[in-house]
Amino acid sequence: MGEQNRISSLGKRARMSFRGTLFAGIALLVPVVVTFIVLQIIFQWIDGLAQPLVKRIFQTKDDVIGLGLVLTLILIWLAGLLAGNVFGKRLIGKGDGLIKRLPVIGAIYGPVKQFMESVVSQDENRGFNRVVLAEYPSDGLWILGFATGDIPMDEEGRIGRCVFIPTSPNPATGWTVVFPPEKVRNVSLTVEEAMQMIVSAGVVIPDALITAPEDKPDAPVANVPRVAGRSD
Repeated sequence: MGEQNRISSLGKRARMSFRGTLFAGIALLVPVVVTFIVLQIIFQWIDGLAQPLVKRIFQTKDDVIGLGLVLTLILIWLAGLLAGNVFGKRLIGKGDGLIKRLPVIGAIYGPVKQFMESVVSQDENRGFNRVVLAEYPSDGLWILGFATGDIPMDEEGRIGRCVFIPTSPNPATGWTVVFPPEKVRNVSLTVEEAMQMIVSAGVVIPDALITAPEDKPDAPVANVPRVAGRSD
């Protein structure tokens, strides 16, 4: 009986390890694939415009090999150059202002742009650089999220902590909840570790959140809150 339990436990761990590795691979590849698709669309668009023009100028029927790739790289470099200088920032700012004034489109563009800037921000006080556990949806249950800023909660000056709570397994969607500071705890996790846990639906558990050995489910837990959605 003991041997069967050991074999069953090993099999369960092997399955969990396989699933965790699989989901971690998905979390790694999805951004790469999306980036590749976007670059491919830009490449095809530029190549489709440039090839006929070059053929007409040089009176040739053959495509120029690598033209689309070179022009795509130049376009990306120019975009980065434009965004990095004063004139470019002013130009982009004016463009942002015009787009934000457009009906419907402006209401969507502004929050999305601010969201993306927060995601890629290197400022520790902005963006998704602080992984937290928030006591939600009820007392004693904790959910993984990202602290995004502090706002006044009432006229008395109480501060609320904004936490973005991503959905699992698709962290691109979620909702924002304002918590009292005592309902939010900092966690020693990197953004990548938190994303792996979210994308894997809790299968990949970072070491910082492991509460007890698997073969001792009733072992006491010290100073680690229970994570909502995870079964013991």
